Amino acid sequence: MTVSEAAELTRRFSREALVKGIGEEGVRRLRSSRVAVIGCGALGSTEAELLARSGVGFIRVVDRDVVDYTNLHRTHMVGEADAEQGTPKATACRDGVINIDRSIKVEAIIDDVDSDNVEDIIRDVDIILDGTDNMETRFLINEAAVKHDKPWVYAGVNSWYGTVMFIEPGRGACLRCLMPEGFEGRQASCDVIPAIGTVTTMVGSIAANLAVRYLAGDRPEPGVLYSIDAREGSIEKIRVERNPQCPVCVMGRYDMLARRPALGLLTRVCGSEAFKLRLTADAPSPEELSSRLASRFSWLISRPNYVKVITKEGVTVTVLGRRVVVIEGAANEDEARKAYNEVAEAAGMPVLVDAAPRP
Repeated sequence: MTVSEAAELTRRFSREALVKGIGEEGVRRLRSSRVAVIGCGALGSTEAELLARSGVGFIRVVDRDVVDYTNLHRTHMVGEADAEQGTPKATACRDGVINIDRSIKVEAIIDDVDSDNVEDIIRDVDIILDGTDNMETRFLINEAAVKHDKPWVYAGVNSWYGTVMFIEPGRGACLRCLMPEGFEGRQASCDVIPAIGTVTTMVGSIAANLAVRYLAGDRPEPGVLYSIDAREGSIEKIRVERNPQCPVCVMGRYDMLARRPALGLLTRVCGSEAFKLRLTADAPSPEELSSRLASRFSWLISRPNYVKVITKEGVTVTVLGRRVVVIEGAANEDEARKAYNEVAEAAGMPVLVDAAPRP
């Protein structure tokens, strides 16, 4: 950091430097820190925004979903234009962070988080924040964090209630200590989880606060579960003891990391009427896709990270990055497969036959 950069940092974060537990040294620590936010919806966007405003120097945001109108009441740094265009959440989050502070390095990854990529996503960061909406991904993050000795913050919301816990491998309980085996199957029914923006912002703020403390050198106590009742305005702190028989942080068993992700399978997106597909091979670049599809489809949106078309049946097919496809407006799986195949054939991507990819 140059002398002029250091002076600008001191000026910009002068109020933050006055806070006990941060100071000028904490401001410098935050600027040199690297963070991964997994999930860029209501929780993740709150966390990313607050980390950016706190001066974190590198933020990696990961999400495979797109913005829609149901997200706007609780998701930070997005607006109606993002919902109209179906902007990838990771892209919208990245752009929001850049609008706050252009000197922050932001990496947006448009993809599912699974056993194939989670270790690469978290390997070079200082802390991980949970912005996800399902337990399976959280348990996967927990295993990767424990394996690579990375602290992380678990956060979850349901209706007026939320939970947050700072997890530091070797210093206290991990997520598997808190929740025994079997919890990863929760929410498998794809029920829509009720949520309100005030609650997700409150929970995301507590999660980001714990991360800021850790990064600034004021390490929070690990294994303390914050139980938030936003309707009553109460927060209870519950001590979670490390399980001496924990299969993850004690025995070093990483069952979720050992599972192979389902590729080339069309599945319904939890909490919506959309379908998703993770390709078995990288699709052509968005620029190549746009060129191939423009003559076939009259309605097309092309951006640096995604391409969206509408088929003649009115089904929307969005290719995000090079690996994820989201199909919206299909009445059932057969219609979704038909719409995807129409786009895939024109784009030179694998087509689906009976839910299995054909090279």
